[in-house]
Amino acid sequence: MLRRYNSTIHQSNQHIIMTEDKASTSTVVDTQWPVVVNSSLQDSDITRMLSQQKHKLRYSDSSIPNTFIFPLSAVAFMVLPLSDATLEWPPKSGNIKLDEDIYDRLEKFVKVHKNCFLLALASLHGQHERAVMSEIQKRFMCSPMRILPAHNASDCVQCMTTVAKAMSKSVSSVLKSRLDHLLKQQFDEQTILNILAQFGLNNHECLVLQQGCETITNVVMANREKLLDCSLDSETVTTIMEFLKQDSYAK
Repeated sequence: MLRRYNSTIHQSNQHIIMTEDKASTSTVVDTQWPVVVNSSLQDSDITRMLSQQKHKLRYSDSSIPNTFIFPLSAVAFMVLPLSDATLEWPPKSGNIKLDEDIYDRLEKFVKVHKNCFLLALASLHGQHERAVMSEIQKRFMCSPMRILPAHNASDCVQCMTTVAKAMSKSVSSVLKSRLDHLLKQQFDEQTILNILAQFGLNNHECLVLQQGCETITNVVMANREKLLDCSLDSETVTTIMEFLKQDSYAK
């Protein structure tokens, strides 16, 4: 709805400077993560690569098979070769039946871990592999589990370490700080006033409207009564409503 104001926002965004917290970032990148590895993956290429990267591995017989857990980030990953997920391979088109043992394992995985990812492993993600992933997605559409395609052990390790870094408290706080800074700078007071001026309002009317509604979204969503509550006269409110109505039709 605010398409007409994009140029104003773009010009203001040129002045946004995001401060880099290099010290915090480098500390996290160099972290050697403690990882709980299910014993079923002890001799896997993925585990060997994690060991080569000097991560602190601990093996467990009680965790869910084919899983890696990163306790510091409170995130878990299950590695699933897509060819093992169905009763037959390649699966028949339109009649994909997931292996019940795999399905039960995924259900338990979702119940046990709030933050969980399925690494869908296949050397080539062709028609059959995509069909299996689609079936898994349909079965677990309402669950918190997210599916990441991976081609090999290296992809799995990269996915896990990247997600673990992003979800760790130290990096999360840095990312949140940067996003908060961006949002505050993107819609500072002067930017909002510049956008409101596009309504054809004078400086005083822009200030009154900005103080009453605070954000552009609130202005767009406001009804006539809300705009009148901002101490604007009826004629000015009518001008704003007609302007927004025309902009809506233009879309």
